[in-house]
Parts: sequence; C-alpha cells; structure tokens
Amino acid sequence: MIARIVLFLLCVGISFTSQAHYARSIQVDPQLESLSLRPTLYYQITDDTLEIEEFLLNPARHHAFQLVEEKEKLQIDTGQAVWLFVRLQYHGEIPLDTIIHYDFPLADQVTKVLLDRQSNRFQHHYHTGSDYPYDERLLPYPSFAFPLHLNPGQEIDVFLKIQDAGLVPLRLELWQQDSFRAAQNQLNLVAGIIYGLLIAVVLYNLYLLIRRRHISYLYQAGCYFSFGLIIATLNGQAFAYIWPNQPEINSAILYILAGSTLLCLNQFTYQALSSFKRQPWYILFLLNQALSLILLFTPLYASGQLRVHLLLTCALTVLISNCFVSFAHFLQGHGKARFFALLWLFLLISGGLIMLSEFGLLQLPMMWYEVALAALILSIACISYHYGHQNNHDALLPSSRTQQIKQLCGEALFAQSQGAVVIASETGRLLLANDSFYNLIGATTESTAKLDLQLDELLPEWPLPKTQGVESTAALTLELQNTYGDSFFITATTDMFFGPALEKMFCIKIQPLSDEDFAKTKISQLNELDNLTTLLNQTAFHNKLDSWLHSAEPGCLLQIDLIDFKRINEQCDQAAGDALLRQIATKLRHELPEATLARLSADKFGVLLPGKSSQEIFVLSYRLLDVLRGYRFIWQQHIFRMNASIGVVSKEHLSDNAEQALIILEQSCQQAKNKGSNRIHLFHPADQIDSVSEFAQQEWEHKLRSALTNNQLILNIQFIHQPEQPVQSRYEVLLRLRAEAGHLIPAANFIYAARRANLTQRLDRWVIERYFAWLYQHPAHLEQSSLCHINISAASIMDPDFKFFITEQLRLYKIPTTKICFEFDEYIAVEYLNDTIAFIKHVHELGCLVCLDNFGSGLSVFSYLKQLPIDMLKIDRSVTKNITTDPLNQAVLRCIIELAGSMKIQPIATHIETEEAYQLIRSYGLSLCQGFHLSKPCLLTEAYLQQ
Repeated sequence: MIARIVLFLLCVGISFTSQAHYARSIQVDPQLESLSLRPTLYYQITDDTLEIEEFLLNPARHHAFQLVEEKEKLQIDTGQAVWLFVRLQYHGEIPLDTIIHYDFPLADQVTKVLLDRQSNRFQHHYHTGSDYPYDERLLPYPSFAFPLHLNPGQEIDVFLKIQDAGLVPLRLELWQQDSFRAAQNQLNLVAGIIYGLLIAVVLYNLYLLIRRRHISYLYQAGCYFSFGLIIATLNGQAFAYIWPNQPEINSAILYILAGSTLLCLNQFTYQALSSFKRQPWYILFLLNQALSLILLFTPLYASGQLRVHLLLTCALTVLISNCFVSFAHFLQGHGKARFFALLWLFLLISGGLIMLSEFGLLQLPMMWYEVALAALILSIACISYHYGHQNNHDALLPSSRTQQIKQLCGEALFAQSQGAVVIASETGRLLLANDSFYNLIGATTESTAKLDLQLDELLPEWPLPKTQGVESTAALTLELQNTYGDSFFITATTDMFFGPALEKMFCIKIQPLSDEDFAKTKISQLNELDNLTTLLNQTAFHNKLDSWLHSAEPGCLLQIDLIDFKRINEQCDQAAGDALLRQIATKLRHELPEATLARLSADKFGVLLPGKSSQEIFVLSYRLLDVLRGYRFIWQQHIFRMNASIGVVSKEHLSDNAEQALIILEQSCQQAKNKGSNRIHLFHPADQIDSVSEFAQQEWEHKLRSALTNNQLILNIQFIHQPEQPVQSRYEVLLRLRAEAGHLIPAANFIYAARRANLTQRLDRWVIERYFAWLYQHPAHLEQSSLCHINISAASIMDPDFKFFITEQLRLYKIPTTKICFEFDEYIAVEYLNDTIAFIKHVHELGCLVCLDNFGSGLSVFSYLKQLPIDMLKIDRSVTKNITTDPLNQAVLRCIIELAGSMKIQPIATHIETEEAYQLIRSYGLSLCQGFHLSKPCLLTEAYLQQ
C-alpha cells in the first residue's frame, strides 16, 4: 500500500513538472477578509467516472481547462462532472488560515484536492456534497467550506470536482476564517427571521382553519410551509438542521416540495376565487394540478437537465396562470379581488426572482435579493390577512344575492315553513335564515349578522363541516344553543344545492324536540354506533348481516385487519391508536360509499357489500389494499406505514346464520394474514384453520428467529446446466437451516412461517450480505463464476430501502454487477406490479440481471409479462413435471419458449428429474436447465473446493 502511494505521488510530480499548461495565479493578501476567485478560476467538463488519480496523471487534462471569464453557470447532464481549478500564491510573512467557500448547497458531490506547487506533493483529498451526511463535513456550514492553511511563499493548486445533474454555478471564494464565521452568522440570523415570519403565517392560517373550518386555510398553511422548506433547501439549511442524516432524500426533496407548494397554492386559489369553479377556468385548474403532480413525482422518472426544465416550466406555468386568474376574477366585477390580484403579482415577481437566484439562474445583488425577499414575505402575510379578513364579512350578503339564494332553494320555504330554515355556506357560516330560526335562537337578523355566527357554535354536533361530498342527510338529532347560552334539542334535515356563483350551500330544516323524544331518538342512534369511529358497532352489524342473509340479494363480506395497530398503540399511546382508527374509518367511508361499515373489534373492520359478485369484490379489495398500503399515519415525530390483511367471503358460501358468517369471515381474514402482510384471501369451503398446524408455524417462527441470532443458517448452491460450457459456473444460491441433529432443512419447510412472521426481508439481507462477503474473500471463485441467481421476497421488493441496501453491498464488497441476477416469484410481479417494475429498473441501472421464477404457475402473469423488463424466466415445475408423458405440458412449454424468444427473454427449465425429460427439453431448443438429475444442491464451500 505504501509503495502504491509513493508511486502515485511520484507520477503526480512528474506530470506537473512536465506539463506546459499556463495558469494565472491569484495573490493572497495577508490582511484579506474575503476574496472572489472568479478572475483566475478555470473549468472543464469531464465524465463523472473520471477519478482524481487518473485526472492528475494526464497532462492533457490540464491543458483542457478554460478561464471562467463572464460565465455564471454551466448546464451539465447526468454522467458529467465539472472541474474547477484555481492557483493561489501567498507571500505573507506569517502562516494564514483561510476557508475556500463553494456556495452551491444543492451540489450532489464535491471533491476537493490540494497540491503544493513547490514540493509537488498531494496534500488533501476530501469528498462531501448533499449525497453525504452533514455530520461528515469538515466545517459545519450549509454550503461547502474547506479549511486551507497557507505558509509563507507557498503556491497551491486547488481542484474541485462538482457532480450535479443540472446547473452548476461557477463561483469560488477565499475567506479569512473569522470573517467567514461572521458572514455565516449574519446569514443565519436573516434566515431565522424569514423562517419565523413564515411559521407565524402558517400558524395564523391554522388558527383560521380551526376557527372557521374552511379547507382553503389548510392549503394556505401547506403552501407557505412547503415554500419555507424550499428556501431552506436552496440555501442548505434543511440539509444541515432538518434532515442532516438522510442525504438520500436531498436530490429529490426540492422537486417534491415544489410540487407540494404548487398543489396547495392552486387548491387555495380554487377555493378562494369563485371564477376558478367555472369553465374554462376549471380546466386551467385541472391543468395546473396535473403540472403540480408531474413536478411532485419528478424524482421517480426524470433526472438531469429534464428535471430542471420540468421544475422551471411547471412552477412558472402554475404561478403565472394563478396570477392571471386573480386578475380575471377582478375584471369580472369582483371588487374584493383588486387587492388580492395586486398581491398575487408581487408574490409572482418576488418569488420568481428568489427562485431563479437561489437556483443559480440569476445573479442578484445582495440588496435586491433582500428587497425581493421582503416583498415575498409581505405579499404572503397580506394575502393571508386579506383573505381571512374578507371572509369575516361573508355573512353580510347583498340584497340581490339574498334574493337569488331564496329563489334557488324555494321562496315559499321561507315564507310558509312553520319550522326554522337556515342557509349555510360549505364551511358552516350562517348566510340566510327565516324568522322562525331567529325566534328559536332568540336573536334578530341584524344581530345575527353582526355576530358572524357559525352553525357549529349553535349546533356543536353539526356534521357537515367534517364531511365531504354530502348531498343530503336523514334527520339528525342534535342539541342547539341559543344566543343566551340555553340549549334544547332539535331534529335537522339537510339538503345541498349550488348558489349563484356555483358555490356549495346547505339548506337545513330544524324542528324542536321535547326532552322525552330526544332521549328516545339519541339512545336509538347511540345503540347502533361505535363511539370512537361512528361506524356501526358489532351488534348493529350483526342485525344488518342477519337481514341480508335472509334476503335473496347476492353480495360479499369483507373483514379488514390492521396489522400495525397494536404496535402503534404500544409504541405511542392509546390516543394514537384512537386517532388511527378514526382516520381509517374516514378513509373507508370515502373508498366504500355504498357499503355498510362496522368496527368489529379493536383493530378489525367489517364491510357488507350487497349486490356485488366475488370477482368485483376481489378487484375492489386490491384497490382498497393499495390505498391502505400507501397510507401513512403520522403521530408526533413518528411516521407509520400501514399493513393490512383482507378476508373476502361470498354469500354463496354462507348460511342464514349471522354468527356463523362472522366466524367464517374471521377465518378468511386469518388465512390472508398467514400469507404475510398486505394479502387478500377469498374464502373457499375447503379452507380450514388447523390448530396443530398453527402450533407448528409458531415453532418455525421461533426457530427462524433463533437461527438469525445464533448464525444457524447455511448457504447452498445448485448449478444451472449450460451445455456449451464444460465448467459449471452458473448457479442459484439456496438458503438452508441447520437442524439440531446436523442435517440441513430446505427453505420450503420454513418460508411460509417466515412470511407470516415478516422475517423474509431479514433473510434476504442475510443471504446477500453473507454471500457477497464470501465472494469478496474468494476472488478466484468470483472470477470463475459466470452468473449467480439470488432469490428476493415480496417484502424486500416493496421496501424502498432494500434497493439502497443492494447498492451499498455491491459497492462495499466490490462485486461485479454483471455476475448477479435477482430472482423473484411470479405472484410478486402480479400482486405488486409497480413495486416490482421500480425494483427491476433500479437493479438494471446497477448492471444486474433479473429473473422471473415459477413462470407459468398462473395465467395472469402472461398479461403482465410485457410490462416487466426482465432478462430471463424460470419455467414452473407444474409445466416441466411429467413433460415426457403429458402432451398439454409439452404444448405449454413450447408456447413459453416461443413467447420468451419473441420478447428476447432467456428461458430456464427447472425441476429436471430424468434424462428423458432433459433430452426432450433440449430438443425444443432450450439450453439452460436446472434440476436434481443435472446437479444436486451442495454447500457453497464444497463447490468451491471442487473447483
């Protein structure tokens, strides 16, 4: 190792003494505070795989440098890097401690190299960037700062390699250490003031949301919060203080935040301006939403210059169109929008200038930058105040609009109705009422308008602000409070209609109730509902189920089991579990509006769907499972992913007994749970839950956990026969469990228990880590091997962190990616198609291959095959079994081989048990085969010794 370093330094010295490149140097003043290095800054663009050693040893590279001159930035694409070079001369009499500052916090990777010109010695080589944890930086600043010690008479060459798929600013500064710290403290102070103002605006809108219950305030708060995070991301504060140890999100977070900001901004404008709800403005709103979503999901499909162009295009389009709509709203005669439109113009100009400046597209002087920032904050604050203040007066309707509303809901309703009638806005603000209502609450029209009454103040249990998409409701029994603080009971029925400007309104008809009638009605309601979720309780669901079973109407039953509920309850508290159940109940109402929903136990929900076939319910169940799996429960500092199991039972498998139906439904859900997380099971009469089998599975779970802890797992391999290669070099890695008696147990014996206990991902990681480590220790075997197949479970496919684990293990053990092939089962591709495609694309980018295992075990995979960019497939044993005697299997085998050939996919026959089967398969043109007849599994170490 020492000899290699000496040789490298010697080559560096020779290359630098032999080069003829002339570079202007910059003189460093001993009294300097800050110094721009742009006048003598050089640059060149290279491939990002070019290492520093190769760069320094190639004199031609030094001649390729160009002076920056008037250039402000460079646009590079994925796979490119920018090299910056500057030469410093220091003629002071005492040593000087300085800081080299590269102010571009978004740079993915920055590599710094220092070379002493006098001694031609390599001084320092350091990697940093937003792809690395913040704690690993030499100096704790959001942008990239490197310490530099200058001795009297020293001449130093500074090289920076910047990797970032986008725009790279060409600026570099030299600072005296104390001056740099003072400047950074001043910037932190200004940033703290900005963030404080933005947080104040966010809290103000959240207060208005709680006070007035209008969704537009939530969109405002979300917009300003996301925008604050954008500023923190652009100047590096977020990388340093908010998520310092998660560098993997740094490259994508700017685009996610920008998409979230535009989504909230567009939604707020839609809620605030009635013009947006009409054609063609509504089409423009939908277009803006689509652009915002495109930007939000940019990290999933775009990179490099395309990502930058999408950011600028989507952001400018949404901002300009929203600004234009606000002016159009004013021009259409809405006088209150004049100030609103003016504020929008200031917001667009100031926000655009800041974004362009922070992103490196525009060089603003510090004074103008601060002016734009002040204008931005002022515009945000004024928009929030103006909108909140304006809505205070929504109850004071002009007489012409009052008449229009009366005509829409029925003039006679106000004049002739003996009961109280109320017209309310979507947010619950009182807009109009008849005399009976004012007499009921003990107030006049004028006093009510001045009080700016909310219906939830008069009717604390009024459900409409908490429910979306309500068109009408049955009679509700509620408690009403009058203006004197007295309360009495009423029944209320609600109908929805659209007002003059197409805004949603509610007409509520109220009838007083005696105490006795109220008690009877309320008790009847409470006896049927679950107190926490307001879904039906088990008793009420049992009654509904009994009526349905005795009817001739077809349909299905579902049971949904939340697997993570107990963990959340234990890790947080009961309040978190209650909040989770309420949120899941709301989501079920939204996804299943026609169903009868109930809470059956602590973490189980029942669903009755009459009139649906089992096929329809199965499709609906998969959609529901995707919704629950994509849901994130947030509680304080914790974010939980949801996992669920769904059991489905068709009515044709049920008797007229409701209790027996619930038992069968529970068994079906348990079968889904036994398959692993996020699975669905359609009940069949043959299904039985065997208590002995259940005990055996628990024993396997205990053995597996012990094996992982005590290192009792063993790696076996089985060769894949290739006739054209005399030496067997292609094989599949198999997992075995060492039994107490010493023999090895195949994975098929315990994989079911592993799935049920959620251990498959741990097993996958164990196999990959141990096998890669073994290859690293046996380079001769790695050199001789042509391809290794490694099996991957569904849990690993669905885990986004697993892809990064593979990348890190390949890099850590220096495994050639072309020698690794990842296998996964056919059912994974069908049930988790999107996750599977994302996994395939990731390993393909690494250079690995992908194989689909057990192909042909089901028919559904044929329709998905063209969507899967796989390299090879293994034919299921159900096809190769009895291949010599079963003509149907022979036909299926030929079909698969022809299909694979047309799609340029390499087929592999498995479970070859006889010479006759092998020769028949070979006659079909299939060369890759695997089975006990050709090669039996053996220990990895034994195979190595045989080689």
